[in-house]
Amino acid sequence: MSEMRTIEIDFEVHKRIELERTSFNEPPNTALRRLLGIEGAAPAAPPQTAAPSGRPWAGKGVTLPHGTELRMEYNGRVYTGRIENGRWLVEGKEFKSPSAAAGGVALTKDGRHTSLDGWIYWHVKRPGDAGWTAIRTLRSH
Repeated sequence: MSEMRTIEIDFEVHKRIELERTSFNEPPNTALRRLLGIEGAAPAAPPQTAAPSGRPWAGKGVTLPHGTELRMEYNGRVYTGRIENGRWLVEGKEFKSPSAAAGGVALTKDGRHTSLDGWIYWHVKRPGDAGWTAIRTLRSH
């Protein structure tokens, strides 16, 4: 078994690894191995289980199933979360809407929370989606 070590990385490297991950279940090490072109088996990951069923979130004509992954970039930082039982769970906090989540986690350059239109910033990856979609494109006009 390979020995695991802790290394320091800067924010840009962390952001690139997070963007490479194919799901929240994929370990960052697997994404980094892919980025570096390292073939072969990585240390065994825990077995994946089916996502538990839960309530979807719905608003402004958009329905996001339980387990939908969330990602937003603001002021040079990537924020991530997922839909859990009808709520936006982002950075360890629960929110009821995209704008509440955006304003509740994003910080300005001087470290203050600000009011943001979450429909502009959030991207989603619903269960079964191959890639990320801007949430604003799902909204009915």
